[in-house]
Amino acid sequence: FEVVDPTARMHGFGSPRAAIEAKPLQTLQMICASRAAQVKHAPDKRPFLVSRSGSAGMQRYVQTWSGDNYTSWETLRFNIRMGLGLALSGISNTGHDVGGFDGPKPDAELFVRWVAFGIFMPRFSIHSWNSDRTANEPWMHPEVTGAVRDLIKLRYRLLPYLYNLTWRYAQTCEPIIRPVFAEFPDDARVAVESDDFMLGASLLAAPVVEPGATTRAVYLPAGADWYDWWTGELLAGGQTITRDAPYDRPPLFARAGSVIALNVADQHFASRSDKRGFAVFPRADGEAFTADVFDDDGVSERWRHGEYALWRVHVEGDDAVMSVMVTEENGATVSGGLDFVLPGGRQYPR
Repeated sequence: FEVVDPTARMHGFGSPRAAIEAKPLQTLQMICASRAAQVKHAPDKRPFLVSRSGSAGMQRYVQTWSGDNYTSWETLRFNIRMGLGLALSGISNTGHDVGGFDGPKPDAELFVRWVAFGIFMPRFSIHSWNSDRTANEPWMHPEVTGAVRDLIKLRYRLLPYLYNLTWRYAQTCEPIIRPVFAEFPDDARVAVESDDFMLGASLLAAPVVEPGATTRAVYLPAGADWYDWWTGELLAGGQTITRDAPYDRPPLFARAGSVIALNVADQHFASRSDKRGFAVFPRADGEAFTADVFDDDGVSERWRHGEYALWRVHVEGDDAVMSVMVTEENGATVSGGLDFVLPGGRQYPR
C-alpha cells in the first residue's frame, strides 16, 4: 500500500501494470480479510466493521466515514454533500466526525449544529484530535449540553426507522440518506443547490449550517404534503416556508402518507430501554396506505434464515378520524403493546 513510485510494477494477473493501481484492491482485500476473521471467531454473531479508506464495493463489508474533517462551518455544510455523494455512489452507511476531527475546538453553536445534523446519519460519532489538545464531548459546552442531550435522545427515538432503512439498503441498495431531487425528480426546484436532504423516503431534514441563524428557510417538494415534526402542522408541498430553528429542534418534516418506526421508551444514558411504536402521518385526503417495517434481534445472523419481524401498518382516514391496523407477520411479536404517535406528538398506547 505504501508503494507510491509510479514506475514500480506489479504482476497484474499476468499483465504487468503500475503497482500504484493496486491500492484500492489491497484496501478491499484487507476489509474482506477482517470480516472473514470476525465471522470465523463468532459465526453466529453479526460482524461489524468500520474502515475509513476504501473503494466501491466496500459497502458490502464495512461502515465508513469521511475521514479527518476540519472544524469549520464550511466543513459542516460540505459534509452533508459528501454524505449524499457517497450515498448516490452506493456507499450509504456513512457518517462524519461530529464537531470536526482536526483544528480548533468548535464553539458551542457550531458543535450543537453539527450534532443536529449528525444524528440523522447512519454513523453518528463525536470524535476529534483538536489542535488545542481538547476533545469533542457531548458536555464540552455546558450552555448547550441540554440541547445536545435532547438531540441524541431524538436519534435514539428514530433508531428503529434508521434500522429499517439500513435493512432496505442492504437488500436493494436504496440510499439511507438521499438528495431531495432523488425522491422528487419531477420538481425542478429541488435541483437547486441546497443543504436539505431526505432520510429515507419519509423524512426531510433541513440542518442549520450558518452561524447566528435562528430560523431556516425550507422548500417543501411538490408531489407530497408535509407535517412539521414538532408542531404537527400539515403543509402543502411546492412552497418555501421559514421555521424557527432552536438548537434542540432542527427543522424536520414528515411526508404525509408515511409511517415512522420509533423507540418510544424514555432514554437514560445509564441504561438503554426499548419499546416499539409508530409515528403515523395520514394523507390529507384520507386515502389509505400501507407501510412495511423490518425488525430483528440486532445481534445474530438468524435474519438471513428468515428469523426476523415484519410489521405491516395499514392506515385509513385523516388526522381527525383515523384507523390503524398492524399485522404482525413473519414472527413479529408485541412485547408490552405498541404506541402510536400522531402528528404533533400525541401518543396513544394500543
